Amino acid sequence: MDNSNHITPELSARTIPDLLTQAVSIWPEHGYLLTRDGQTMSSMSFRDVARTVSEIAAGLKEAGYEPHDCIALLSENRPEWVLCYLAVLSAGCIVVPIDSLMTPAEMCHVIRESGSRMVLCSSRMAAQLSDAPPQAELRLIDRVEDGDLRGLPRGTSVVSPDIQPTDTAAIIFTSGTVGHAKGVMLSHRNLLSNVESCQRACEVVRDDNFLLLLPLHHTFSSTVNMLVSLASGTRATFATSYKSRDIVEDIRCSGVTVLVGVPQIFDNMMNGILRKVAASGPVKRGLVRTLLTVAGASNRIGVNLGKPLFRSLRKKAGLDSIRLMVSGGAALPPDVNHFFQRLGFTLIQGYGLTETSPVLSVNRPQRNRIGSVGPAVPGVELRIDASEGSTVGEICARGANIMQGYHRNPEETDRVLRNGWFYTGDAGYLDDDGFLFVHGRLKNVVVTAAGKNVYPEEIEARLNLDPCIEESLVMGVERQKGSGEELCALLKVDGEHLESLEQKGETVETASLIADVVRQYNESVPPHRHIREWRLQVDDFEKTSTRKIKRFLYRDVFVRD
Repeated sequence: MDNSNHITPELSARTIPDLLTQAVSIWPEHGYLLTRDGQTMSSMSFRDVARTVSEIAAGLKEAGYEPHDCIALLSENRPEWVLCYLAVLSAGCIVVPIDSLMTPAEMCHVIRESGSRMVLCSSRMAAQLSDAPPQAELRLIDRVEDGDLRGLPRGTSVVSPDIQPTDTAAIIFTSGTVGHAKGVMLSHRNLLSNVESCQRACEVVRDDNFLLLLPLHHTFSSTVNMLVSLASGTRATFATSYKSRDIVEDIRCSGVTVLVGVPQIFDNMMNGILRKVAASGPVKRGLVRTLLTVAGASNRIGVNLGKPLFRSLRKKAGLDSIRLMVSGGAALPPDVNHFFQRLGFTLIQGYGLTETSPVLSVNRPQRNRIGSVGPAVPGVELRIDASEGSTVGEICARGANIMQGYHRNPEETDRVLRNGWFYTGDAGYLDDDGFLFVHGRLKNVVVTAAGKNVYPEEIEARLNLDPCIEESLVMGVERQKGSGEELCALLKVDGEHLESLEQKGETVETASLIADVVRQYNESVPPHRHIREWRLQVDDFEKTSTRKIKRFLYRDVFVRD
């Protein structure tokens, strides 16, 4: 077995099943899927995975499932998810991963809309479908041993369908932040092209170990974690939970080197580290503050002193094995990025969409421009469709990673795929070095009475920097008099911060604190960016599985009679 630490070579595989064949031929006994039980790690090798996948695929064939049939996959992250995903594709079928945070009605809609003949489902998720059973067979996948799925014949024949790179591999229904989901059709070629792009951009090495933390039904996780690991012969460790202490323990026990997450995960980790520092003695707190200042100053001149200065802190935090952190799915607050950089970590931000398999751009480990989502990944071309005289416009992309289209929705496909370019619906600009900066969704843009375009996401990022604010949602509401919209905000208070103020003996009056936050923000920006009305959000915001707020659920909060 090759134990070298060289960056993985370019792919020779033409389909996703080819990836597994390639992995078994090169690294048969190397561990691929790792799980933790307490302090004990268990591992499935590439050979183990390939054997089970082959048997499940044969069982699908003997049960009468044909190439190009759609088979839905509904489960929390677990090894069985990966085994079934690869088996469906090895049988020449199309996998339809379903968001486990959808309502039962939404799940059934996806199953029906995709035309799935069967649902490979965990017991926990099957229970959610009991009151609204889909019109498809359910097969439980709680424990897959020797290819045995309950109710599915045990396969013995060799399955070798004629799978072409242009065949549809997966139909992924978008998370529905605007109230409806579209089925994105991705071919084997789409996904493999993005796997290779990510390998090269993130400089994947043979001894890497990816933490499978984000839900695998989402393309960001399945491509960047699962498929990149498969293509590179590296390990992939299943996270025990989303809790920060479990994430740290998973990293510590398995030696995770690459942590791919959404901004909230890194924000939670930062706050956890800061709480531990705050609970230490005054001498240590003062020392950490001084070292952070020194590291920040060194970063500004291109020197990373955080690596030697905080070596001990990283080790005590259980994060010393991490070589690379990658954030996607939403805008990463610059203060979070600067914090980890000062500690000596490399935290890079990227950008993409399900329709692009998904990664379009990402900063490079050795060339990280905080605030940007980086230059285009290899094999992708970006341009900005802007009006004359403006540098900001709609982000457009082309490359082998661009989707085939939307399932049974040619009108919407034609709207976003034009003359070989995919129109993302996001606004942004490219700087002189080709680094992409994203402003927000065009459909969210607020046109004020002064005719100015304001992107709510930028204001939310600004508000969320205040320690009193846990999360915010900014939207445009029609003015009662005159034309245009005015900005309104739903603000969720950071309970832990308020509790810390109370512990210090300070009087806490929530509404007054938040009013001060809004006032200070308004005083720092031009009038067209002022928040005219705000309300407290008591409950957690409803979110997608990638932690994006479902904006459409809150659009009537500020509607005036």
